[in-house]
Amino acid sequence: MTDYTRRRFLAKSLGSAAAMILPQFESLARAKTGVNGVPTRLVYMSMGFGVSNGWFPTGSKTSSNWKLPNLFAPLQNHKDDISVIQNLSLLGPPPRKAPAHYAGLHLLNDAAAVNPKYGHNASIPTCDQIAAEYIGQDTKFPSLAIAAVDKTSLKGGNGKGMRSISWNKEGRHISGIEGALKLYTTLYGNRNLSKEKLANQFAQKKSIMDFLVRDLKSLNSKLSKGDQNVLDQYTSSLREVELNLSRSFDLSSEKGTLQHLEKPPKDLSGIDDVKLTYDLMALAMEADYTRVISYMMGVDPILKSMNLNVSSHDMSHYRGAGRKAHQLRDKKNLELLSYFFDKLKSIQQADGNSLFHHSMITFASGLRHKHTRGNLPILFAGYGGGGIKQGVNVVNPKNTPINNLWFSQLRHINPKLKKWHNSRNNVSEVFTS
Repeated sequence: MTDYTRRRFLAKSLGSAAAMILPQFESLARAKTGVNGVPTRLVYMSMGFGVSNGWFPTGSKTSSNWKLPNLFAPLQNHKDDISVIQNLSLLGPPPRKAPAHYAGLHLLNDAAAVNPKYGHNASIPTCDQIAAEYIGQDTKFPSLAIAAVDKTSLKGGNGKGMRSISWNKEGRHISGIEGALKLYTTLYGNRNLSKEKLANQFAQKKSIMDFLVRDLKSLNSKLSKGDQNVLDQYTSSLREVELNLSRSFDLSSEKGTLQHLEKPPKDLSGIDDVKLTYDLMALAMEADYTRVISYMMGVDPILKSMNLNVSSHDMSHYRGAGRKAHQLRDKKNLELLSYFFDKLKSIQQADGNSLFHHSMITFASGLRHKHTRGNLPILFAGYGGGGIKQGVNVVNPKNTPINNLWFSQLRHINPKLKKWHNSRNNVSEVFTS
């Protein structure tokens, strides 16, 4: 059994589509993957628009003897399993021709990005996509990029038109799965249609995609270099859509997939949408559909569901009732995060440890407050299967690159990695091996 991956074994015995439908079993644990044969999972979440005063713990030195800020009351039961990492900053150039609130665009790579209408180019991929190359290739979704249902102009503090916090190897922005309903459909497929109808639908859609790609490529020689770049971006998006269609069909053609979960209502938004998204993320991680998730959270929908009559932008600048709204929003985010941690801790893995133990979870924002990109709010949780010390308030020197943290996480799953982008050191106060 050690010569087989879990997917290969199940593909031979159950069929290719069934190869992704079961939780991680001890007898099918992957060799040389994660710790004790249990895969490591990584989750990156961007809350958008920074945090309110009172978010950071007090103390000017790194310490394991620290007090949770009042806002962190919802995480009291998880204090020993989380760390706050201070003075991590975005040091790269801000997004060109874009407002300061677009800082979320390069939270996961600290690399220059541009306004959506100028092509969505980033100079390097985000760390979640690097992680997906290391640990995600044996799963149905090497990575899941999730976006919030947020129709406001600044979209969760990440900029108009942006649908995720992830960028691929070509520097292209990855289209996020927008909201819990679409995430549900992505994971579960359309169970109301027969396998034959699904196969016919998929064949028709794939045929259309193939035709579009061929037709567009025939235009390439007639276009300017700038237009060729635009065309290349568009065809890359089409290939992404085609791949998602393939995955959706593969899942939909099976009756038994993830643990059963009722299809969410169409009008789901705000707090309810976040909570269900967390449920679906946990199920996808448990079933090993994916090992890498990025989640761009909405802001205005959460404020609205809390009956707070203030815009996310006014909230971030403390205009009017913005300061109080910010504190309430931050506390609600941490309540929801505690819910997610509880869920992951309740899911046991093959080695007897929890899914939380085998995960690395980062909850952050590309801004501290207003337009400040220094000393970002960073909450790091989980043990990555081992070799991580939690329960620490880490106080770095000012203007420490945020890529130190991403490098530390990437090196945890790939010890051969020596450096990544502008990282300088490993976060040794937390990563002990």
